[in-house]
Amino acid sequence: MEKIRVYLDTNMIHDLFTRQASALKREAGYEKPKKFAFMLENADKFEFVTSFLSKAEIMREMVSAHGMKPELVNHAWSEFMETLNPKYITEFIFDEQIVDIVSIVKMKLRTMINFFHLFIAIKEQAYFVSGDKQIMEKIKETGIYDKLLTYVDMQKLAANYPYSSDGVF
Repeated sequence: MEKIRVYLDTNMIHDLFTRQASALKREAGYEKPKKFAFMLENADKFEFVTSFLSKAEIMREMVSAHGMKPELVNHAWSEFMETLNPKYITEFIFDEQIVDIVSIVKMKLRTMINFFHLFIAIKEQAYFVSGDKQIMEKIKETGIYDKLLTYVDMQKLAANYPYSSDGVF
């Protein structure tokens, strides 16, 4: 059975790392977020994809906002990679397509960065999974990609797996 390929943008994994940072500060354990537990429980249905861009966003947030040492963030990232076992994209070439998009669609910087994630998902022919409502609206507005999932959609897709051959759920 073919797995459903999904690209996880940073906000899909962010809470895992913030919980780890908080637990380290308290010197206590932490409970895995429900989204992450769901992904682990359904790893037989999904082929996860993430990238250097997600790692960079996680690193920036954990070091700048949570005061974690980069070595600890790298360790947490390694654990994440070993546990979920996603395909990891180490490089990607962006082009002037982003200039065209931002010239016709008003957006915040955060949303523009999420378009970079989208471009990677498109190249990987993966569903783009995000909880960021603004990026989902902007993607629909541009019409450049239709393989979009919210976390709730992803849960429905898993519940209906295997799905029809046309990918509709």
